[in-house]
Amino acid sequence: MMYQLTQANQIPKDKGLRHFLRPLTGEEDLVTLEGAAWKRWRAIFNPGFSATHILTLIPKMVEEVNIFKDIVEKHARQNDMFYLEEATLNLTIDIIGRVVMDHAFASQTRHNELTTTLRKQVEWCTTGVNVNPLEYINIFRPFVHMYNARKMNRYLTRELDKRYSAIQSNAKNPKNSVIDLALKSYLEENPSATGINADFKAFAMAQIKLFIFAGYDNTSTGAVFTYHLLAQHPETLAKVRAEHDGVFGSNIDAAASLLTSKPSLLNQLPYTLAVIKESLRIYPSVAALRDGQPGFSISSDSGQNLPTDRCIVWGDHYGTHHNPRQWARPEEFLPERWLVPEGDELYPTKNAWRPFERGPRNCIGQELALTEIKLILALTIRSFNVKEAYREFDEMKKNPRGWNVNGQRAYMMRRGGGHPADHYPCKVAFTHRMEDQNAIKSSICR
Repeated sequence: MMYQLTQANQIPKDKGLRHFLRPLTGEEDLVTLEGAAWKRWRAIFNPGFSATHILTLIPKMVEEVNIFKDIVEKHARQNDMFYLEEATLNLTIDIIGRVVMDHAFASQTRHNELTTTLRKQVEWCTTGVNVNPLEYINIFRPFVHMYNARKMNRYLTRELDKRYSAIQSNAKNPKNSVIDLALKSYLEENPSATGINADFKAFAMAQIKLFIFAGYDNTSTGAVFTYHLLAQHPETLAKVRAEHDGVFGSNIDAAASLLTSKPSLLNQLPYTLAVIKESLRIYPSVAALRDGQPGFSISSDSGQNLPTDRCIVWGDHYGTHHNPRQWARPEEFLPERWLVPEGDELYPTKNAWRPFERGPRNCIGQELALTEIKLILALTIRSFNVKEAYREFDEMKKNPRGWNVNGQRAYMMRRGGGHPADHYPCKVAFTHRMEDQNAIKSSICR
C-alpha cells in the first residue's frame, strides 16, 4: 500500500506539512513543491547530494566529528549525565553547515544566531491541527515567525553573497559545497548575471533551512538510537568494533587521519551500515503524509478499494517497519537481515524499508545521513561506552517509575519528527582500549 502512495503514484504532500514548514522555508521548498518546479530544483540540488560528491566532503565532516568526540570525552572524564540528543543535534547541524554552504556554524562550541533561531522557529511551527484549542488563537505566533524568519534570512543573505563572490573570484578552483554547485548551475544558466537573482536567493535560503531541519529531525535521531541499540546488544557492538579494527587498524586515534586522506574507507563497513539500517528500521523518525485526491484509491492487501478524497493519507513508517507480514522477527534488532542472501527468512521485503521514503520524492539527503552516522560511529564507537541514564533522570525529575512505551524508556516522542524521549539522558565511559591508549599517551608526555 505504501508503494501505491509514493512510488506508483505521485499525489500532493499533505497541506498540514506545508503549514508546518511555511514559517521555516516560506512558500517553496523541495518537500512541498510539486510538478515541473519540483523537478527543476531537485535536478539543481541532486549533484551536491550524490554518493560520489558526499565522499569528497568527508574531511570537513571529520573535523566536526572530532569536536563532538572531544565533548563526549569531557563527559567521560567528568562521569556526568548529559543529553546525547543535544550533542548529536549540534553535531549534525555543524556538518550540514560545512556540507551545504562550506560554513562553520560552530554550534557545538558556541552560540550561533542562525541555528539557534531556526530551532526556536521549529518549536513554534504547527501543522494547523492542534490538540490544545488555545493554539488556534495564539496571537504571538505570527509575530514570532516573522521575527525569526527575518533573523535567519539576514544571516543567510550575508553568507550566500560571500559564496557567490568567492565563486566569481576563484572560478578555476571553486569550493564544492552543495550551495556552490547550485550557484555554479545558476551562473551557467545566467552567464551575464552581476548578482544572485532574488528568486534564486530566496529558494536557496529556503533549502538551506530545510536541510538543517532535516538533519535536526532525522540524522541526529538515527545516531542516538544506533548508540542505544548497540549498548543494548554487546555482541553486535563487538562485531562493529572488530570491523573498524579491520579497516582502520588497532590505533583508535588514527581513524580520523585515515578517513581524511582516504574517505572511501568509509564504504568498507558493510556490517556498520547494516547496524544503521536496522536502527532506522526500528526507529524511523518520519512518515509519509499525502492529500487524498478525487478518483485516487488505494487497494488493500485483501483487495478492498479505499477512496482517499478529502482524507489525509498517512503512510506509517513505524507500522510498516514493525509489521510481521513484511519482516521476520520485526521486534528484534538483527543487523544480519541486511547481509543475508535473497531467499533467506530474514531477507528484507522489497519496498518495506522506508526511513527516507521511496520513489522520486525520496529524501535527497539520505546518502549524507547514512554517511554522517557511519562516520560518527567510526570515530567514537571504539573509544566510548554509551549507557542510557533514564533512572537517574527520572529520579531528578520525580517522574513515575516504570515510564515506558512497549517496554522501552527510550521511546520516540514527536517534536516535528520522532525524537528520543527526554533528549536521551546518558553517561559515557572510556572503553578499556581507550583507557590503555590514554595511559600510553600520558606516559609519553611526562
